[in-house]
Amino acid sequence: MTTELQATQKSLYETDFVCWVESTVEQLRTQNYANVDWANLIEEIEDMSRRERKSLESNLVVVLLHLLKWQYQPQQQTGSWRSSIREHRRRIKSDLKASPSLKPYLIEIL
Repeated sequence: MTTELQATQKSLYETDFVCWVESTVEQLRTQNYANVDWANLIEEIEDMSRRERKSLESNLVVVLLHLLKWQYQPQQQTGSWRSSIREHRRRIKSDLKASPSLKPYLIEIL
């Protein structure tokens, strides 16, 4: 990638993320690999994995907190806790179905 194109891609990444994504996808579709902003693309792919892990962890924390409240504060049990437990369990199942490789991470953070 030329220095001028690198500067343009970097600037686009910093100023208009959606446009950068669309441009990057177009470069990949047309197999114009020399003009792909590889550094930022790699960073974004790594961030995707981190976000998936963070989402799983966040949903697990909500489930565990509400289950603890459910058990140790029975006088305050509400339908919203029950709904929250169900919803966050559903999200965890969905995440694990979409990315089975997260199962060891779930066990690790548990």
